[in-house]
Amino acid sequence: MYNPLKYFGGEMIKNINERAKEIMTYLYPPVTVYEENGEIVIEADMPGFDKKDMKVQLGRDSISINATRKTETKGMVFMDQRPDTVVKNIRLPAEVDHDANFTAKYLNGVLTIRIPAKGIKSIKVE
Repeated sequence: MYNPLKYFGGEMIKNINERAKEIMTYLYPPVTVYEENGEIVIEADMPGFDKKDMKVQLGRDSISINATRKTETKGMVFMDQRPDTVVKNIRLPAEVDHDANFTAKYLNGVLTIRIPAKGIKSIKVE
């Protein structure tokens, strides 16, 4: 028997799941930014992505991380909130040395970016 309330409730849940996935695209991945030995270090949790599908670009005062993945599902999907695309722009807390080499490594689902910074020195507290 046709139940319009059940049908529209199901459609509303599908729409909410799609909106949640779009929001997660901008919030994901969680990152930690810190200074270590004169470098700005950015760690981004990105499990399930392949390093060949990641792109990291250093701008004047920010860094952007872009990544895509294709997920294959078997059977009916009831909920899918994991983003297939990541677009993350991070404002850098200090001026960076654009002439120096910066590195990006992906290991065990964590992308680690190291960027040499200008004028940052650690001071030992005595």
